[in-house]
Amino acid sequence: MENNQITIIRDDEEILADILFTHLNEETQKQYVVFQIVGSDEISAARYVQTSKDGGYFEDIETDEEWDELEELLDEYLDSLVLEEDEDDVDEE
Repeated sequence: MENNQITIIRDDEEILADILFTHLNEETQKQYVVFQIVGSDEISAARYVQTSKDGGYFEDIETDEEWDELEELLDEYLDSLVLEEDEDDVDEE
């Protein structure tokens, strides 16, 4: 999963995270990355601002509306994982 990982700097410490999914809000054109800290149950998100063809930076999410939208998308993502597991269990039988 190396291509789906990012390094986050928190309190001057580098932390590796797996990208769960990305999201582009069509209305605002803001891009988001939802990620899980490797070796932890912690899931978080950040706004991604692209500054060039190959790069950009992360910003903190500032509004409750943004968090609510991402929380809803995360719930849908996690539900889809459960459905995939259930389908895999049926296929194995």
